[in-house]
Formats: sequence, C-alpha cells, structure tokens
Amino acid sequence: MFIKNRKVLNIALCIVSVLIIGIVVAYAALSATLNISFSGITQNALTWNVGFTGTSAAGAAAGTSATGRSCGNATITASTVSVAATTLSKPGDKCTYTLTIRNSGGIAARLSSITPTKPTSTTCATASGATMVCGNITYKLTSDSGGATAINANTTLNAGASLTVYLVASYTGAGLNSSAVTQSGAKFVLSYAQS
Repeated sequence: MFIKNRKVLNIALCIVSVLIIGIVVAYAALSATLNISFSGITQNALTWNVGFTGTSAAGAAAGTSATGRSCGNATITASTVSVAATTLSKPGDKCTYTLTIRNSGGIAARLSSITPTKPTSTTCATASGATMVCGNITYKLTSDSGGATAINANTTLNAGASLTVYLVASYTGAGLNSSAVTQSGAKFVLSYAQS
C-alpha cells in the first residue's frame, strides 16, 4: 500500500510540476519589454536682447502756456533715449514721450533697478526710483500716459514681449520763475537682469 501511495504521490508531483512549468511558460509568453531612447537633445542658444524700439518720439504737450511750452523730440537708440531742449513755463505744463521697451531675446528679463540722476545745479526734493522732483519740475517714468503711476522695479518682461512706458516732464511747482532756470543732466538708468 505504501508503494501504491508512493506511486500516486509521484504522479501527483509530476502533474503539479507540469502545471507549474506550463504557468511559467504562459506567463513568459505574455510579458513585454518597452524601450525609450533619445536620438539627441540640443540646447538652443538663447539670446539676450532688451532695448528701446523706434528711432524717435515726439513729445505730446499739455497745459495752458502754448507760447511758453515746447516739447523737444526724443531721439531713440536701443540703449538710449535723448530728449532735445524742452521748455515748461508755468504750473500744469507737461511733455509726455511714449517709449517702448522690447525683449527681443529668448530669456525673460526683470527690471532690477531704476536709478535717477539729478540735474546739475538744481535741488531735488525727491530722487528715487522712477520719480524725481527737482525745483518746479517733476520727471517721471510711468505706466500711464497721464503720468500718475510710476513704474516699479522687479517687474518681468517675458521673451518676445513689449512694455510701453511714458517719460513725463511736468511743471508741478506752485510758483513762477522771475528768470529762466535751466535744468540739465537729469536722467534715469533702467537696469535689466535675467529673470
């Protein structure tokens, strides 16, 4: 009987072994291998190109002293705006120049600082950021043509984007001058850095 049971046990083990081998072969037949490969990645060169656009900007005049006010034209290059001689004679006189800054490069740029330079031989009550108040004249870089909102540093100019800014020179003092006073040398330096 022991031998008979042993035969049954051997047959059962053979059947179980065949079943296990069949399952392994069936599992192997259902497996798949997936491959991902790159033929090459190119890092394109990005350009840095932030500057003014256009070649000139006419000053838009406002105020009541039509004969005592004249807005000189601004000559524009990619890195400079130079305003020709301008005359403001009484409170309310204003000259506004529309300027466009364009990021033609491939890298976002951040306006990291705005540094004003005071005009020579004139006392300035304010000279910080995009605003200078010197004598009776206020110089301002604004985001609106009315001259109300000064632009701020730390604003981003995305690649391919443009920003319109307004350079506003206005007679904001309350008094009138008894003799001509010329302010010269006033300027703003806008520094852009990689964002």
